[in-house]
Amino acid sequence: MPYTQSEQVSRRLEFDQVREGDEAELEHLLTEADVQAFASLTGDFNPLHLDESFARKTSLLKPVVHGMLSASFISTMIGMFLPGSGALWTSQTLEFLNPAYVGDTLRVLARVKRKSPATQMLVLEIEIVNQRSQRLVAGQATVKMLQIRNEKESMNTKTAKTVLITGGSRGIGAATARVLAREGHSVVINYYRSQESAERLADEIVQAGGRAISVRADVALENEVKELFAQVRERIGSIDALVHCAASGSSLRPFGNLDWETILAHIDVQLKGAFNCVKAALPEMIRTRRGSIVLMGSLAADGTPPAQQTDYVVAKAAVSALARCLAVEYGPSGIRVNVVSPGMTHTDMLAHLPEKARMLMRMQTPLRRLAEPEDIADVIAFLVSEGARHITGETIRVCGGTVMM
Repeated sequence: MPYTQSEQVSRRLEFDQVREGDEAELEHLLTEADVQAFASLTGDFNPLHLDESFARKTSLLKPVVHGMLSASFISTMIGMFLPGSGALWTSQTLEFLNPAYVGDTLRVLARVKRKSPATQMLVLEIEIVNQRSQRLVAGQATVKMLQIRNEKESMNTKTAKTVLITGGSRGIGAATARVLAREGHSVVINYYRSQESAERLADEIVQAGGRAISVRADVALENEVKELFAQVRERIGSIDALVHCAASGSSLRPFGNLDWETILAHIDVQLKGAFNCVKAALPEMIRTRRGSIVLMGSLAADGTPPAQQTDYVVAKAAVSALARCLAVEYGPSGIRVNVVSPGMTHTDMLAHLPEKARMLMRMQTPLRRLAEPEDIADVIAFLVSEGARHITGETIRVCGGTVMM
């Protein structure tokens, strides 16, 4: 529909709402007062625009409206209608094809030719015609869509979210569920085999006044992850944050005794599981232009790896690489992706290590103790919170100082 100059309220489109091919139109009746005001503002008192007797001596026969006065309504189009408030007009090419006169009705037409998610830029095709559909001006505009910060939201570090925690029934995942629930978030405890532990944890959180549900799914299977997200939407709402803690068991095994299936088991749960869950979470995060994803890395993937843990280390290194790629691609959509890499932590995964090895690790740690699951959970909770709103693509090592970078 055409817009008129009497409409004073600018609309605002988010970048993701704009589509290539979108169009808008506005109309304006040119008056003598417009010409006088433009001349006073710019200092362009050329008699061709203001003196009828002078203009009659030219081939135009009567005063013509300043070309840039007609073109100035491109700014109105960009700032008020397509894309609207918060848009910055950065460049313009113009052809002035025919003159405009007082009494003409300008129709300014804009169509989105291209959009660049990486730069949040639009290229608009612009055309200005008169009431006889005669083309007066044609060109191409480049527009930057600026991010508008919500001050209340950016200052609120306690915004409640719905957080999915894979592998959330025990260890670091369970500790994370407890911490997030205490901070007012709704938690979804995903489990694969440990139904009893997951349900007991959810009940514990609810009894303490929090909000939690448990949902079974094998995150390595795409169809089960889709069903997991469907259940969560139905029972508790859309997911705002994802914490991927799911992992398969690890044991010391020389490379010569390692088979590909063992490596693949780690990759399926940790890498493919992250892939499936992120894929399912992204559409809603992109729509709302917010979201936090925390993937579980490991200190074992930094520097010199521990011996006989090739399967585990390879999967963790791949997860860290995935996180960095996602952070780059989806940062412009307001989605943050980070990695938490624990050092040796008191979980079930330490069962295969002899006490002597644990003692040695404690003595090599500046804080002289191994991590507890709650130490890791507190860092995850921070990355999920608005307090970490400007942190993405980072690997945070929670290791008591074992590695310092």
